[in-house]
Amino acid sequence: MIELFFFESEAEAIAAAHTLEKLGGGAKKLLAECIEHQSITRKSVSESARALENEGFIFIKESDDLFDKSVQMKPSLWGEEAMDVLEFLAQRVYSGTHSN
Repeated sequence: MIELFFFESEAEAIAAAHTLEKLGGGAKKLLAECIEHQSITRKSVSESARALENEGFIFIKESDDLFDKSVQMKPSLWGEEAMDVLEFLAQRVYSGTHSN
């Protein structure tokens, strides 16, 4: 298993990875972009972004500026580690070492 920093147990990390998987490809792609850049800005909040925020994978901050209605999204440690675990599990399945 990969080294865990945020999650207290392997089971908790795997459960978060499965939750992320269930959010779909758009959410995973958005989270990956947030992780890569550590902060991304958009004009509005998508359904995928709200789902990620609701699960604690990202933080969303909407601008208070009347002339700049932008939205900033940053990954949480929960989200970063869930993505790592999801990638680890996918690699394990791909390489044929998955045991259930």
